[in-house]
Amino acid sequence: MDAKRREYDIVVIGEESHLAYNRVGLTSFFQHRKVENLYLNPQEWYTNTPSGALNYHLNTMVTAIHVKEKLVSTSNGETVPYDILVLATGSDALLPRHTPGHDAKGVFVYRTIDDLQKLIKYADTVKGSAGAVVGGGLLGLEAAKAMMDLETFGKVKLIERNRWVLSRQLDGDAGGMVVDLVRQLGLDVLLSKRVGKIEVDEENAVREVVFEDGERMDCKCLMFAIGIRARDELARKAGIKCADRGGGIVINADLMTSEEDIYAIGECASWENQTFGLIAPGIEMADVLSFNLTQAKVHTPRKFKRPDLSTKLKLLGVEVASFGDFFADRDGPKDLPVRRHGAAARKKGEANADEETVRRLTEGPPPPP
Repeated sequence: MDAKRREYDIVVIGEESHLAYNRVGLTSFFQHRKVENLYLNPQEWYTNTPSGALNYHLNTMVTAIHVKEKLVSTSNGETVPYDILVLATGSDALLPRHTPGHDAKGVFVYRTIDDLQKLIKYADTVKGSAGAVVGGGLLGLEAAKAMMDLETFGKVKLIERNRWVLSRQLDGDAGGMVVDLVRQLGLDVLLSKRVGKIEVDEENAVREVVFEDGERMDCKCLMFAIGIRARDELARKAGIKCADRGGGIVINADLMTSEEDIYAIGECASWENQTFGLIAPGIEMADVLSFNLTQAKVHTPRKFKRPDLSTKLKLLGVEVASFGDFFADRDGPKDLPVRRHGAAARKKGEANADEETVRRLTEGPPPPP
């Protein structure tokens, strides 16, 4: 962050037992099974920093923020002072706690390395059975791929309550195309289905799924990927303003919270009543904040602006790109071009600037890889 000037001594506190790792790359863990391959920086990077410049605490949860004293308390009884506090507490995977059987053996979420290690261990006890993922969003498709990569399940099924997958990224036509493609790859996709109950055996292990329409499905392992919720409980307890609807720690364009010298970035932050579950906005937030804390004395401070939410992903071997207003077919487009009714209103061969722009984007050879 400021290795040359050493303006700050940085202390990182994390509740997991691992160094900072790439959560986006979790699916690859099933191929290599090496936690170190996911680390953002190798162990040597931390040990090679100047003494005192960067300290980190693993397996340590921050339990309280003392705003007036500028201290944080941790689960091991320590207190750590700060001049500037950055909250990057992320989010939790949601479980449908209203659903009977949600706490059964064989029910998992897809969020951390520990989640994956538990899944791998359990999958070995139910080899050849059916596994299922609930949720057909980005995370759900990633989770389905992870279960297929295990090669321990006889069949992997994806359960989605909407009429197509990736309903927050794609319209109906594009979502339907993805469904067809992933089915060809061996994933059984069940659409317009809602889990009503999880039946268990005498050992409280998953036995089958009962849908709200009464249909039943054999299943021995169930993973929920139905969304995330910002982890803002620490901030709430400290009196820091949080969003009532949807949760998240409220920030301004400087990434500052309602308390001076306390910032929030990533999935835990609520900017203009929005939280972002994609990696790009989180990286942009971190970039803006680190610049302002280290460079703003000699440069104009940067502001966090509306992030680019377009995505290009490869899910189950299917390349998917999402951009523009993908809810236009449901809510109507945000911006409508000027329409001129009738061919007579325009001379033959005449094209306005909007048409030329669209033509340049959609015609001609594809861009280089």
